[in-house]
Amino acid sequence: MKKFFLFFKNYKFIIINIFLIMYFVINFFDGNRGYFSFQNKKLEYQSLVEVEKNLKIKNQQLKEENEALTTKINLEFIDEMYRKKFLVGKKGEKLIIIK
Repeated sequence: MKKFFLFFKNYKFIIINIFLIMYFVINFFDGNRGYFSFQNKKLEYQSLVEVEKNLKIKNQQLKEENEALTTKINLEFIDEMYRKKFLVGKKGEKLIIIK
């Protein structure tokens, strides 16, 4: 035990510095705000940006459809919706559904 205290007394500056450096290196890579956490959050942000773009496009389409049905009545759009929902066609008409 005496040798341990003597060793610690002689090299305490180096030992403390080693532990501090290890602490900072570990937290840099694996901490709550570390590099790996940053990469995960960056990927999540990019996926959320894509979702936002898709939702904006869908919202714009719904606004246009709503406008075609209310303020600027578009008879062609109404006919298209009617045929699409009820699968109705005229006699001799060919119905082509493209998805």
